[in-house]
Amino acid sequence: MRAALALLPAALLALVLASPAAALTADEMYEADAVVVIDLQLPPASVAALEAEPEEYVEGTFSLAPTDGTPGGVGEFTAPLTAGIRLKGDSTFRDLGGKAAFKVKFNEFVKGQRFLGLKNLTLNNMVQDPSMVHEALAYAAFRAAGVPAPRTGYADVRVNGEEFGVHLNLETLDDVFLERLFGSFEEPPQHLYEGAFEVDVLPGEAGEFEVDEGEEGSRSDLEALIEAVAATSPGFSDRVAGLADLEEMTRMWAVERYVGHWDGYSTQPHNYYLYSDPLGEFQMLPWSTDQTWALPQLGFGPPGAALFESCFADSACRSLYIDALRGARDAVTGLDPGTEAQQLAALLAPWQQLEEAPRKPFGPAEIAAAVDGVGQFAAKRPPALAKFLGEEEPPSDGNGSSSSAPLAGGQPPGLSRRLSIDRSRLGRGLLLLRIDAPGPATIRLAAHIATARGKAGACSTARTAVRAGPLTFRCSLSPLVRRHLSARWLQLKVRIVLELPTGAVATANRAIRLPQIGEK
Repeated sequence: MRAALALLPAALLALVLASPAAALTADEMYEADAVVVIDLQLPPASVAALEAEPEEYVEGTFSLAPTDGTPGGVGEFTAPLTAGIRLKGDSTFRDLGGKAAFKVKFNEFVKGQRFLGLKNLTLNNMVQDPSMVHEALAYAAFRAAGVPAPRTGYADVRVNGEEFGVHLNLETLDDVFLERLFGSFEEPPQHLYEGAFEVDVLPGEAGEFEVDEGEEGSRSDLEALIEAVAATSPGFSDRVAGLADLEEMTRMWAVERYVGHWDGYSTQPHNYYLYSDPLGEFQMLPWSTDQTWALPQLGFGPPGAALFESCFADSACRSLYIDALRGARDAVTGLDPGTEAQQLAALLAPWQQLEEAPRKPFGPAEIAAAVDGVGQFAAKRPPALAKFLGEEEPPSDGNGSSSSAPLAGGQPPGLSRRLSIDRSRLGRGLLLLRIDAPGPATIRLAAHIATARGKAGACSTARTAVRAGPLTFRCSLSPLVRRHLSARWLQLKVRIVLELPTGAVATANRAIRLPQIGEK
């Protein structure tokens, strides 16, 4: 957003910044280089309540202004909304006398109220990360590797007119987030569980998980997963089939280890969510990624948490994990974290200058050293992984990026005629397709069926390939298509758009026969 605004003529820029309804969307707010200003107003009674019970929501008002990325380019604030506001954090907790972190809940006091379609905002104070870029880069790595993960932007937070400093504006994991990532189902997802410190999928620990979405009183989905993990036969992959999406989970653990997230699930366990779809199959989502991109290096194998160790001991799951490690390496290489860290640091520098003690946790030298450390850490990961895998060490450009040959020419190569389909997931409303990516490219997929009233959208999704090879697309089928599939087979028309880093574009159309749900 910042780059786009910078290109606007001054008169038009002033108009955009003065029109809050048209100036910002949730997608724009969660761009990596977006900075907004958030104004929170707390009456004396609410301040006193937060001092007594900091994790209980109190009534206040919220308003937001877009910016052009600089403190001098702040637009008009939105009309104040009554909202629930509380403090957050464990080891990062600070009270209102310091650089506090906040949760904002828009429907706490006004039923059904949303802001930009959102129910909640999470504002992290980044007091344990001098670089202030670790979280943004880590979540970007998860997303690039195909792991469901929140989006990020930045916010300069002010409370009752006082400067509280730069915060990470982190997308909240709630039902709005789940629908954006996984689509809507005829039946709602069963649960979103939050895993606390050292709480794992072990016998007797189901009640220790916090239920963020779903029925509090019923945890049969989680108990089924715990029972399967604790069993001794058959093999681990077979025991958890239909209960744990190991392809997704191994991608998450691989990224955790690759970016050095020692405070995440695969090591502690800590800072993770378990998402249970309508049929009770779990995926794992990352959280609280500030302890990343820093020495000492984190290993790639055990010891670790229960699911991770069980996977590593099982040949089929370990193979998935090894492939996921290579995918994590390629995803991080494509991000170029060293360069991205420097660019984000330049964006944040003028905002950090607004911070004053006791809400200024780091000085310029400490910040600069931590930002430089990101590139130094990233440069060490490809050879460390090569050693773990017993592979030849990949060449590096010295900035944490392994070199690779670009695609020849400017025209996109052709896509494979054949699409690989996992038909076993159709009954769950999921279309899983594997497409052979010809090399680094962004691939967009849109599918429809023909009905008596014309075309009806089935699903759409997109992924970025960082190398040649198979790429899995997870697409949630529309309720209409699911209803049709319960009665008969369908022909699905799929349009694939491939865009190279050079900007060259190619398209392809494929037809797929989807069997009736339950048909062998």
